[in-house]
Amino acid sequence: MATVSVLLGDQVRATEVNPGSLLGDVIVATGLPLEQPCAGRGTCGKCKVLAEGALDAPDEVEREQLARAELAAGYRLACRAHVMGDVSVTLAPIVVYSNKIFRESDDYRRRDEPLGLAIDLGSTTVAAFLTLLEGGRVCAGSAALNQQTVFGADVISRLAVAGRGRSDADRLSALALSSIVQAIGGLLLSRRILRRVRRVTIVGNCAMHHLLLGYPVDSLMTLPFQPHSTDAVRGGNRLLNDVLAPEAQVNLPPLIGGFVGSDALACLVFFGFDCASEPMAAIDLGTNGEVMVTDGNHILVASTAAGPAFEGVNISCGTRAVDGAVIGAEIDPESGRLELSTLGDQPPVGVTGSGLLSIVHQLVRARVVDHSGRLGQPSPGFPHRIDHDAAGVRRIALTEARADDETLYLTQQDIRELQKAKGAVRAATEILMAQLGLKATDLRRLVLTGSFGSQVDLEAVIGLGMIPRVDLSIVETPANGAGFGAALMLNDDEFERGERIAHQAQQVDLDRDADFNACFLRSLSFPQ
Repeated sequence: MATVSVLLGDQVRATEVNPGSLLGDVIVATGLPLEQPCAGRGTCGKCKVLAEGALDAPDEVEREQLARAELAAGYRLACRAHVMGDVSVTLAPIVVYSNKIFRESDDYRRRDEPLGLAIDLGSTTVAAFLTLLEGGRVCAGSAALNQQTVFGADVISRLAVAGRGRSDADRLSALALSSIVQAIGGLLLSRRILRRVRRVTIVGNCAMHHLLLGYPVDSLMTLPFQPHSTDAVRGGNRLLNDVLAPEAQVNLPPLIGGFVGSDALACLVFFGFDCASEPMAAIDLGTNGEVMVTDGNHILVASTAAGPAFEGVNISCGTRAVDGAVIGAEIDPESGRLELSTLGDQPPVGVTGSGLLSIVHQLVRARVVDHSGRLGQPSPGFPHRIDHDAAGVRRIALTEARADDETLYLTQQDIRELQKAKGAVRAATEILMAQLGLKATDLRRLVLTGSFGSQVDLEAVIGLGMIPRVDLSIVETPANGAGFGAALMLNDDEFERGERIAHQAQQVDLDRDADFNACFLRSLSFPQ
């Protein structure tokens, strides 16, 4: 047997494993977080760890994904390295940048009144919001990485793992619960304050809901892709009874169906779809995209496979929000120089979903990318930036070559990934509006929400055709629609209102809509 010691900050966990064990599996088994957006396929290069000891030699994939300096320093890809003897692994702390992290009020400290927790169990980020139970005022928010990402950034990969057997399903449930506990921990509440929490509401998409509760996932993976159960869960206290007081009641609102979960329901509650007097739409943008439209009488909802491109995944230079992540871009009209904005004003290390939208929008405006999405002929300011990679794929350099840094490239395939994501969102919106007989000019309110939706450049979103061309004055970008809706449903009356809306809303199965494919293909192009 070999001993593997895994270090994360001041945490050290050791385990005995058989020689030949995959390092990533060993780290996951310790319960410490490890990012593997590609589900361990070795294609994303995000599971870098510093490892010392008896490991097999780096294979071809590692030599391609890791710089020589990284290999020399002892970095390995956890999804490729195998343990051959005793090993020590150091994990980098995972810092989550999110507009769900805030402190709005310290009222909860000064008052000895009951508190509530609203949990938004997202595919990538898990958020916890602390509220005053009386009145529902949100005082603070915190966020943590969903540790299920060790099994892939997309929910399909995770559902496939859960479908392998009970032990894998239990593992995914434990990771979801651990992520919730980490998000609550980020609120930095004392034990005394935590004991004042009397009510908890947890919302999430259908996959997150089922994986947390350990429900069978077979029906979500096969046509017609419906949940095992859409019923509300009241009194799920066992989930958090080691963190909160025993009397704290944990409730999960109902699902709507067809990958439209209780997070979308929370948005319907928060944005008042049940009392809208005029046409409105809301789009919750993230790894999964939920589209909601009402004409003032009927509510239609749908989930669309926007894919993880909006989270920077499946993009060759993609990254989630970390220091140095590109979040915006602008082309100088005089010099043609591409100016990049990054988190923390650090040197660029990768491109987020919002950065990808902004960059492509600028390239389309500069006619470096044409309306079909083709990375075209060099233009002034770009002649030295466009070339081909080793596989012959056309690409454009986003950063100048420097001796101590890798050049960031955006490839033709990256642009295609964005086109598929934005095309899916636009097509879903068009289909729901058409079923209600609505045109873009009929909308009186359009909400873009979610961690990604609230941070996008609206000019880029409309300029690239991701949403119908509407007047910017009707567009809202609140960050926490699902979380704040969950906070409202801490109240019994609002929870019951959510149940009524879930019953009222009609889920549209886009896979069965005769016009969806044609609409999707039209939506791939960028407006001329």
